[in-house]
Amino acid sequence: ISAETTFPENIKDPDNLRSVLWQLSEKVSMRLKKAGLAGGGVTLKLKQADFRQLTRSRMLSAPSQMAEELYREALPLLEAEADGRSFRLLGIGATRLSGAEGADGLDLLDPAKEDRLKVERAMDAVRQRFGGNAISKGRGLRQ
Repeated sequence: ISAETTFPENIKDPDNLRSVLWQLSEKVSMRLKKAGLAGGGVTLKLKQADFRQLTRSRMLSAPSQMAEELYREALPLLEAEADGRSFRLLGIGATRLSGAEGADGLDLLDPAKEDRLKVERAMDAVRQRFGGNAISKGRGLRQ
């Protein structure tokens, strides 16, 4: 399950790329939740200005549906490639799909995960009631 976007103009600014990555992470998260699935891995897709395509993958420590977890795993992959090159496409995908049961459990090594999960579930509830654009995190705003 994935989402990608082709930019009208090539982007090299890392802040803009991070913002788009967050927006795409939210789309993938929404699609996972709707399908009742969770991803055990994440894949980042980048297409350079010269049309060369790069893909980078990473395994998650546990299956997840959360946009925050997908983003946190894909961000280092993006930052390793966003070294001043221009990109015309950015995409993120959830891989190693499984059922949602058992996904996003508590993690004793990451006590803040519970808070992130509560925030995301609260945002999902607001979106369900008032529409998809009713609430968003500031990191999704582009410059």
